[in-house]
Amino acid sequence: MKLFAQIGHGLGDKVLQGLAENIIDGAIFSPKDLQYSTMRSRIIDIREQHPEAEVLIDPQFYLSLYAGSPLINLGKADEWSSFKVYRKNDLELMETIDIVLKGYFDEISAMDVTGVIAPGIYISQSFDSREAVIAKNFIRRARKVYSGSLPLYASLIVCREALQDQREFEEFLNDITLLADPPDGFYVIIGSRYTEARSDIYHADVIANWMMLNRSLEVNEFKVINGYSDILTPFLGVAGGHAGSTGWWSNLRTFSMDRFFPSVGGRLPIIRYLSKLLLNRITVSEKDAIKTFIPGIVNGLPHDKDYNPEPNRNAEVLQSWEALKSLCDEADSYKKCLELVDSARNAYSAWTEIGLPLDSKSDDSHIEPMREGLRLYKERSQLQG
Repeated sequence: MKLFAQIGHGLGDKVLQGLAENIIDGAIFSPKDLQYSTMRSRIIDIREQHPEAEVLIDPQFYLSLYAGSPLINLGKADEWSSFKVYRKNDLELMETIDIVLKGYFDEISAMDVTGVIAPGIYISQSFDSREAVIAKNFIRRARKVYSGSLPLYASLIVCREALQDQREFEEFLNDITLLADPPDGFYVIIGSRYTEARSDIYHADVIANWMMLNRSLEVNEFKVINGYSDILTPFLGVAGGHAGSTGWWSNLRTFSMDRFFPSVGGRLPIIRYLSKLLLNRITVSEKDAIKTFIPGIVNGLPHDKDYNPEPNRNAEVLQSWEALKSLCDEADSYKKCLELVDSARNAYSAWTEIGLPLDSKSDDSHIEPMREGLRLYKERSQLQG
């Protein structure tokens, strides 16, 4: 399973360093966060220094349906010549979809990318909706409009609620795996209601069906790149995903449309440490307080040395990528994923017995949904063993 940097603002040199250390394998850029000319130069830097890296651009066309709001923050996205404001009625016309696809293909292909992600819209409610019909039409038309030679990835951007209706999910999945003129793969994003709503993504049905998406698409010979997958990346890899991704801020680890609207408060988040054992990020003070009692909390990887006592923010994301990449290498089977979750549950039980307090973001609320999600995935995919 490959790990990509989900790039936002504040690029710095951490992506180049992550590639140099082989703790990430590529990068996904976003028009909102970088001007076209700046993005072009950044991509050239990556391709020159790391020609083996995969470099992609998320078109973020899904913003076009929200661009009429006076509150939305489009950043640099509307500086792309292909960006225009659309209504759903406009996008019900195949002619409009073709115009959108061609515009983005022309601009993205002019960059030194290794693959092209087609634009698509956000399915914000269910698979039985106008949005889902429009999204499927973007997927159907992508190959017909694209004339380049690079790998083509269709966008599939879905709210977590849609994954909880099993019948609708299976019908939609059947439709996109039986295309007459298919893309080479899919860029899959699962959206949360809010960036900080952990329970939205750490939900058994969401985890199981995100894994099922990867498995079904991979079985049908599609390459799947998962956006904003963060700690679920190893699970998606076991299900057949080609890559997962995560970035340095919470809104680059979990996708939500609230990222594009004004936030309350402006304080930088607390620096955290991603513990492989806990499958979670904990505060530096929590790590230092518990490591004497549960040594396995510390990963034993090179970037642990940066936490002495607390790293700068560039080092924080490098530690996070390093831990995730290590987990991806370890989690080479369904059984191993289950073992990782059980080890995390045991470690949290030991922490509870010791009696040290836990921050709300550091607790074990993700463990049971992960375990149940794995169980449901095994059941739905009819895995043996």
